[in-house]
Amino acid sequence: MSRQRSMTAAALEVIPGTVFQTFGIGHLYKGKVGAGIGLMLSYWALQAINVALMSVFIGWVTAPLTWLAYTVFASTNVLSEGRS
Repeated sequence: MSRQRSMTAAALEVIPGTVFQTFGIGHLYKGKVGAGIGLMLSYWALQAINVALMSVFIGWVTAPLTWLAYTVFASTNVLSEGRS
């Protein structure tokens, strides 16, 4: 896969992940449907747990950390798939 397509896939991970909380779109773009849907569903499940944890205040810390972890993991994973 070309470097430009890999960079487009990485942008499709970061931008919708930041704006719409939908990680995995870059994986879908690269044809990795299972990985893309898995990222979306697992992120939403973890954020649902974080929302529940906000009642005991720990969710206010873990929710942004979850977002940051998915932002880094999803974009680096989609970029590294192009190198193999």
